[in-house]
Amino acid sequence: MESKQKSSIPPYVPYKTFTNFLDRFKQGVPGRLDRQFMVGMSGGAQSQVTAALRYLGFISENNIPLDPMKSFVAADENERKKLLNGIIEKSYPFLFDGHFDLSTATASQLREAIEENTSATGATVNRCIAFFKDAAADAGFTVSPYIKQKNPRNGAPRKRAPAQTPKQAIAAMAEHKHPPNLHFSTEHPKQPPVEAQSSLLLWGLFQRLPKPGSVWPKEERDQWTQTLHNVLTLEYKDQ
Repeated sequence: MESKQKSSIPPYVPYKTFTNFLDRFKQGVPGRLDRQFMVGMSGGAQSQVTAALRYLGFISENNIPLDPMKSFVAADENERKKLLNGIIEKSYPFLFDGHFDLSTATASQLREAIEENTSATGATVNRCIAFFKDAAADAGFTVSPYIKQKNPRNGAPRKRAPAQTPKQAIAAMAEHKHPPNLHFSTEHPKQPPVEAQSSLLLWGLFQRLPKPGSVWPKEERDQWTQTLHNVLTLEYKDQ
């Protein structure tokens, strides 16, 4: 049995970031969307906005603005709503084929639909859901209240520990031989700790690595690598 061919990853940039970017072109759309038009945005945000524009049919593979984008940025609020409605339906055909009811669906049903029909996986799916939910509401669709609720995929909601201030983080480092929440093997108790553990920046960066073997979109890997390069520049001397 042949496996179902999946589409590319749907937009997962924050919807507000996406619309704010489009608002830059109310006076006219350039012949090509070069990086110069994304000044002030992080490398990751630039890649995510570009991928979203491409997925929604706003730009070509060569970043040439297409008619849907030109019409959208030139339209007033009411016309934008109508245009976005059609764009969403066309871009998410698996949600508008008559088998999925957006007005009553749950967050889990939407997640399953995205996972089954696109290449999105893991935490990226949550971000795809967030973009779609906001875009669909902006386009005038009736979005189920069960999608709007923030339901975890499995188990009860977990409470987040309050964010530490830099002083608190340094104090925690001094209180523990190893950074909190990091588990080290007890098989070789005489093994000295890794010296790089003393860097809070490196510690925090490596904690953000996903589980080995899982899917990690290239643009997110590139952003992480660039951040690592910047941290190493701060933490180490050339000579």
